[in-house]
Amino acid sequence: GGKVEYWQAVVSTQSTGVAVYCISGCVLPITTTSCVKMLQVLLLIGLLQGIAGEVSCDGQIITDIKLQTEAAQTKYDEETELKTLMAIEPEADTRQTVLGYSLITIKPPNYSDVKFSPCLKVDKTNAEGHKVVLLAQPYPLGEGFCVSSSLDGFAKQCNVNEFKWCDDVVNGAMFQFSCYQQSCEKQSINILTKMVVSDSNEGGKVEYWCDSTNDTYPSSLIRTKPNVAPDYKGKDPSTNKEKKKESAAFSNTAQLLVLGIAFLIPCLF
Repeated sequence: GGKVEYWQAVVSTQSTGVAVYCISGCVLPITTTSCVKMLQVLLLIGLLQGIAGEVSCDGQIITDIKLQTEAAQTKYDEETELKTLMAIEPEADTRQTVLGYSLITIKPPNYSDVKFSPCLKVDKTNAEGHKVVLLAQPYPLGEGFCVSSSLDGFAKQCNVNEFKWCDDVVNGAMFQFSCYQQSCEKQSINILTKMVVSDSNEGGKVEYWCDSTNDTYPSSLIRTKPNVAPDYKGKDPSTNKEKKKESAAFSNTAQLLVLGIAFLIPCLF
């Protein structure tokens, strides 16, 4: 037997049994069986916390980003949106948008005066039956970030270039963006994100809605509208003067080598 004296994750095995120190200021007799049960409880608590989802959104909620309608996603002009994307200024005081995505900024704790891990909140009355999709992409591409949520069963996701989550609307659900590994060493990470809700809440119409959402990310504007490459005006390498000179020089060298060998052969006998 042993005694429980301190809250520590320390397990020691002795000839008399097992002692686990886990409760500060309390001395209790403990046996091997009770130790195992106690550890099981601690593991269960951690598991339940993971299932419930964890966010810390006090003072971090961005209130001016609202749910968008499904119909609005078809009203964007790609040429106009591309110009908007190219003109984005992360340090601007006003909220900047492109293709309905809003630019938000993560401020990691290591290199920022004030840590800021922005949260988006799903705010919809009469939400029953509706679906919602959350889309996010780093700006510029390549910056790592994580997304966590207050929703039960939501597993924290990290280091994705094109983030998508889609499910039933849960009014009041929150999603939090934070830094990831190397990006935590930066002063800021910019994210383009938006939330779109289904126009319909009829089961037959929204059952497979998440499979057919408009997932056009801002980067696709550049991929589908590359800069026009200048016309190729060079000459074929086979007619290039430099190539010809190199070829002629090689030919002359070969001829001299053959003549030299031919001249030396009689001298060898």
